[in-house]
Amino acid sequence: MNTRSGLLTFLLFMLLLAMILLQVLAMVQSDRLYERLNVLLDTIAGRQITTTQTDTTTTSDDQYPGDEGDWLIWCFNAEPANLNPLTRRDAYASYILEPYIFEAPLKYNYDTLELELALAKSYKVSDDGLELSFILRDDTHFSDGKPITVDDIIFTYETIINPGVDAASLANYYQDIDRVVKISDREVKFIMKRPYFKSLEFTGGITILPRHIYQFDDPDKFNKHISNPVGSGPYVFEKWDVGKEIVLRRNENYWGPKPKLKKIVFRFITNDVAAVQALRSHQIDFLLVTSEQYTDLIDDKNIKEEFKDLLYWDPTRGYNYIGWNQDKPFFKDRRVRLAMTCLIDRESINKNLLKGLGKIVTGPFYILGPQSNPDTKPWPYDPKKAAQLLDEAGWIDTNGDGIRDKDGIPFRFKFMLTSGGGIIEQLARLLKDEAAKVGIDVIVDEYEWSVFGERLNTRSFDAVALGWGGVVESDPYQIWHSSQIEGRGSNRIGFANPQADTLIEEARKTLDKDKRNKIYHEFHQILHEEQPYTFLFTSPWKYFLDGRFENVKIHNLGFNTLEWYVPKEKQRYK
Repeated sequence: MNTRSGLLTFLLFMLLLAMILLQVLAMVQSDRLYERLNVLLDTIAGRQITTTQTDTTTTSDDQYPGDEGDWLIWCFNAEPANLNPLTRRDAYASYILEPYIFEAPLKYNYDTLELELALAKSYKVSDDGLELSFILRDDTHFSDGKPITVDDIIFTYETIINPGVDAASLANYYQDIDRVVKISDREVKFIMKRPYFKSLEFTGGITILPRHIYQFDDPDKFNKHISNPVGSGPYVFEKWDVGKEIVLRRNENYWGPKPKLKKIVFRFITNDVAAVQALRSHQIDFLLVTSEQYTDLIDDKNIKEEFKDLLYWDPTRGYNYIGWNQDKPFFKDRRVRLAMTCLIDRESINKNLLKGLGKIVTGPFYILGPQSNPDTKPWPYDPKKAAQLLDEAGWIDTNGDGIRDKDGIPFRFKFMLTSGGGIIEQLARLLKDEAAKVGIDVIVDEYEWSVFGERLNTRSFDAVALGWGGVVESDPYQIWHSSQIEGRGSNRIGFANPQADTLIEEARKTLDKDKRNKIYHEFHQILHEEQPYTFLFTSPWKYFLDGRFENVKIHNLGFNTLEWYVPKEKQRYK
């Protein structure tokens, strides 16, 4: 009797345990379903594109942290003009310099998109936003072993605002600072003249240069310091083989946790076809591809087996544009600029050249972010309207030669772009053909990157095809305020609009984000009406990465190569 009772009790206990286990599993499965549903809803809403074939395994202190060793060979389609963090003017240098060689008191968290501590161990912002204090960590030092001090921060700030230093595009973000005060070797205080919504980002995000390396008497000497960068980051500069590659090696003297990869090599391959061939043959590991290349490669069996593909949106995704130099007689008139936009069939280009992966943009803000005006719609492709606008602006064919003219000047302009093929060259041919139909002669004017960059900075062009990268929250002052036209500023097309200037200035001192975004929506609409740029496209990031790399995650701010590693049995380089 007791035996039966005990057996019955045991069976009831096991049944109850099984029911509890099933309930837990159901809850876990429900949570997974909920997560998947959230991802699906986000995708439908256009807020994110998920990655495929990407290892998103998280690690913690008690999990396998990854093996040390191997290199990452990253392909660039152009070579940076210089490696000076204050005078650089292209995204290629940015990728190399931060966060590998140089660091700042604060950095953006890849997931929360909030500023967090880096070289600083604490910071404080006054209630009115006019005083920002930072205390540096005690254990930080540059790659040569010299400690990082407040003197290095003050030196960097003074170099940025030095009128003789070629850093006008950066200096405008520091113009609202009244003074910088050294409290001690470890503590510094920035005192603002007026509130600025990005003051914490730019004071806390200041790229700290070692004064003992970069100090100068003549600003031109600093401007000529274009190579051999020295900072405090996890990698150090090894060499620059001009025309071939830039090599960084791991900083074995790094003050923080060391990355796993021993070297990062930035290899320059300017031809798109050659770059894909280099990827297939494993001469490179990491490649940003065009939409056309992505759609071709994603269905390739060998690519699927040997590479990870990364397809995603993040705030750093910028946009492409055609800029119309308003110093030139053709593009002074808003009607002419709008006519040029109406000649470009962006819907067709997105469908055929971008394989439907792009989005047409109407302004300078991240298309999925709150700064962008959702009510601003793209101008349509309309050659008849373009011809009408040109007639109204006085550009007509007075001598019957097939080319419109005005005041004796034929409507013949050079369209500057970088050489190397790709979508921009195809776009140039399309624009040339469409423009010819309405009596405009477009001369495609190609240059390799270094020459292109100098002509751009000196505004030696009629029209230009280019792109801007993005940030978490942008301030359009650098690119669009009229004060940034001269002095090699970034307002290279000469846009000067008093109403736009006023809105830009008002937004800078508006700390309330919702109010600030309303101002930017109004500014966005002005650009749409004025068309100083023909805003073209944005598209998700599209990368292919050699499959041997692990711990490859896509965060809200994109990928972080400092997390990556290669298992020892798969390592290729020593």
